[in-house]
Amino acid sequence: MSEREVKTIELEAIMRGLERESTHKLVLLYSGGADSTAAGLILLEEGFSVYPVFFDYGQSAQKAERHLATTAPKVLGFEDTKIIPTNLLAELSHSALLGGNAIDDTSAWVPGRNTLFMLAAGIYAHQIDADGIAIGYMSADQGVFGDSSFVHHKMMEVLLAQTLSRPMDVHLPLAQMTKAYILHYLNDRGLLEHTVSCWNARLENGEITTCRQCANCIEREEKLHDILLTRSNPTNTMSLTS
Repeated sequence: MSEREVKTIELEAIMRGLERESTHKLVLLYSGGADSTAAGLILLEEGFSVYPVFFDYGQSAQKAERHLATTAPKVLGFEDTKIIPTNLLAELSHSALLGGNAIDDTSAWVPGRNTLFMLAAGIYAHQIDADGIAIGYMSADQGVFGDSSFVHHKMMEVLLAQTLSRPMDVHLPLAQMTKAYILHYLNDRGLLEHTVSCWNARLENGEITTCRQCANCIEREEKLHDILLTRSNPTNTMSLTS
């Protein structure tokens, strides 16, 4: 193969990517949490087929999350979950989220996790000819971690397109929604029980138990309490930004 022929391969791949027809398939970064679950459901409502990908990376809630990742999609209407085991982050990071007891955002931070997972999800999306990937990002996530921001996720769209030599959309279906709205959305559909928010959740005899102490548990309990108050007072309404 000549040098000239080698240099045309990427251009040809890009042209094929630009000319491809949409398959209406998206790969969802899925943890069994409320955010990723709601994101997938909204994508279904928008006419996409949802292909969840779950990363088994040594997280403290691994058994509970993996249980949901393998059982909940059948209830939710998603395709079967692609399970990807990796010990890469456990080898590189000392985060409390990796087998410890994470309590707040600082202790739960795993450097580069979203970047790594979005790249891997993009490779899987390319493999199954999906239009792109989706992540349960909300505006409230802005500024928590460097790779949990709107700009980061849109930059990943560019990086994936360059890496895979074809357009690769990054969908953010929850970007304008709040945690309260998302929990309300899931609760009204009777699907909240198919999610877990706790960083330290455990699976015992087929049942998921939570620590009720981490920041995620506290936030979920507070928002659910607000939902009950809203229901007891019909004059209150739940909005996207409440």
